[in-house]
Amino acid sequence: MVQDNCCFANSWVLEEKREVNRFCISNGTVITPFETIENGAVIFEDGKITAVGRRDEIEVPTGARIIEASQKIVTPGFIDIHVHGGKGRSVMDASAEAVSELAKFEASHGTTAFLPTTISASQEKLLDAAKAVKVAMEKETKGAEVLGIHLEGPYISTERRGGQDLDFIRPPSLDELREIVKVSDQKVKIVTLAPELDGAERLIDELRDLGIVASMGHSNATYKEAVDAIKRGVRHSAHVFNGMRSFHHREPGVLGAVLLHDEVTAELISDGVHVHPAAMKLLTRVKGPERMVLVTDAVRATGMPDGEYRLGKQNVIVKNGVCRLESGELAGSTLTMDVALRNMVELVGASLQEAVRMATVNPAKVIGVEDRKGSIEPGKDADLVILDEKLNICSTIVKGEVLAKSYK
Repeated sequence: MVQDNCCFANSWVLEEKREVNRFCISNGTVITPFETIENGAVIFEDGKITAVGRRDEIEVPTGARIIEASQKIVTPGFIDIHVHGGKGRSVMDASAEAVSELAKFEASHGTTAFLPTTISASQEKLLDAAKAVKVAMEKETKGAEVLGIHLEGPYISTERRGGQDLDFIRPPSLDELREIVKVSDQKVKIVTLAPELDGAERLIDELRDLGIVASMGHSNATYKEAVDAIKRGVRHSAHVFNGMRSFHHREPGVLGAVLLHDEVTAELISDGVHVHPAAMKLLTRVKGPERMVLVTDAVRATGMPDGEYRLGKQNVIVKNGVCRLESGELAGSTLTMDVALRNMVELVGASLQEAVRMATVNPAKVIGVEDRKGSIEPGKDADLVILDEKLNICSTIVKGEVLAKSYK
């Protein structure tokens, strides 16, 4: 039977592979997320989904192990494309072991795939982090799957740096970018930059040519500068409202450009701290659930007690789960994707189907993996989450591997 009380990271283990790797999740409310199927079933075998539909309309294969999901909700696995760390680990630890441990923690909160995200640092540190992510991908993590790298900085605005270290912020460099892309074996998926900086235009052109997502963030760009960047190829925006020029009726700034341009997807840190629930609701109404992406922006303090932690060279003080620099500036979050989803429903009033879309297929589309991830469809990876009625995690399934003892 599906366990209701397996929500703690330390209790999550990967089941040993068995000869028969064929499962049927039965009698749950399945959110694909394009439709909601009551009394639904999902069948998966050898890591791939083979069927989805109403339980009474699907034939269960012989020998399939049944995961009973009555009074439970089944969704695609969450995809976090902006996460720096968790459970005491950080991407900037620059070790494959740290990335692997982060992957386990991510899976315990329903995330089945993610982009380890860097911060502004020396080129040497960024290269080391990129190499570590590459090694972790090659070894394969025992938890959430690593899909690539998100470079947040160092080509950002000093005025809108937020929790990023001023000492490492610098002008865009094609040579640096190319070196990181090379050592990562082409694993860079997103680069967040300030488009108003000298040299940003060439960098955006390079990203477009390489098939890497150009994201606006930590930017003091005017509305015109932001629109010009969108015309050039920017298609994404990091943690909207945070780290960007505020909206003004005579100078709409980056925020105005993001709100008005449908081709730009918008990240949201839905912890109720980084963005007021009213602003979260406003963003949802303007952008629509199909153009929003829930992210955590989580740092190493996530899943840890309040106290002092490090973000690069800087001290971060965590009080009541809120991360701030000694100056008082917000410095990442302790948010997890399951809580982000729940907050969209409880604080914003989004439907569960809308919130699931923001956490699954939308981020998959941003980084171009929607052909195999982000929705419950035959042929796609069996990345699934089982939730109870209060939206707590019961089980996480990554490419057909069930985390925790959740089947009978």
